[in-house]
Amino acid sequence: MRHLSILFLMCSFIGTIHGQDQARSVFDRIALRRYYQCQNSQAAPAVITYYNPKNNDASWMLSAALGINVLPDTDVVISLSPYLEYHRNTLIDREQDNFQAGLALEWQMRDMFEKKWSPILISSVKYNQDNENRVTSFMGNYYVTFLFKGKAMNPKYFWLPNTRVNFGKAFQFVYTPYIGLENENRSAVDITADEGSIYRAYFRVTSNIRLFPKHETLADRIEFNIDWQYRYNLSETVDNLITSDHQYFSASFDYLFYTSEDGRKVVKIGFDYTNGDDPSKNFEDQSFYALSLKVRL
Repeated sequence: MRHLSILFLMCSFIGTIHGQDQARSVFDRIALRRYYQCQNSQAAPAVITYYNPKNNDASWMLSAALGINVLPDTDVVISLSPYLEYHRNTLIDREQDNFQAGLALEWQMRDMFEKKWSPILISSVKYNQDNENRVTSFMGNYYVTFLFKGKAMNPKYFWLPNTRVNFGKAFQFVYTPYIGLENENRSAVDITADEGSIYRAYFRVTSNIRLFPKHETLADRIEFNIDWQYRYNLSETVDNLITSDHQYFSASFDYLFYTSEDGRKVVKIGFDYTNGDDPSKNFEDQSFYALSLKVRL
């Protein structure tokens, strides 16, 4: 753990040096979000929930990632970010206690000034620590989504990925599909049957619906988000596995208190529903509801 912390601090220092010669300050290069598994432009905000019932123990949830882009600004749309990520959830029966430290890459592979569309590569390699099941592993994810030139919010192009459109005054819609691969190589376990490697196929669709986009007061205030993920184990050498397929679904209804002019910084409160399992964060198969504060920087 000490070596990982030193690596992160070194990368942060490199980012500071680069930032001195760039228009953006080092603070603009730091990102607070929920995880590093999606486009930077579609990053989910960090989430915190605290519940303290009168006649029972308090419970809480924290799901957050902190990273910094160490690459200088160029004409190529690319970022490379060392990051720390932590997911702790005591609201559920099978508690989650997951720590990660890694390096995330996002690369828009074609110039949109010259091309009509471009693939976007989203990848990370990371150290993963499951403190509930006492499993340490190294993970990798390799995803692709696709970006198309803007269509001036024209609703007839709603089917194009990553293309935000307006449906009159009622709502604004965008969706993002991902396809890719994941690997997990377990290096330290308490139970021998937990040892081994897993390689998974990955498919995911997220969507964002913002209500009343042209309303004078409610524009950019109320939104609905959906996230569906499917994973299938293509190859595995771990004996202690119950299932080969994993489905995860979450839906949230949010009210935005603050949004910066560039849309990067967000503060909101939302009501969330989650069901399924996510092995990339050691979240076991179950469901729960939560009212959460959400922050993205």
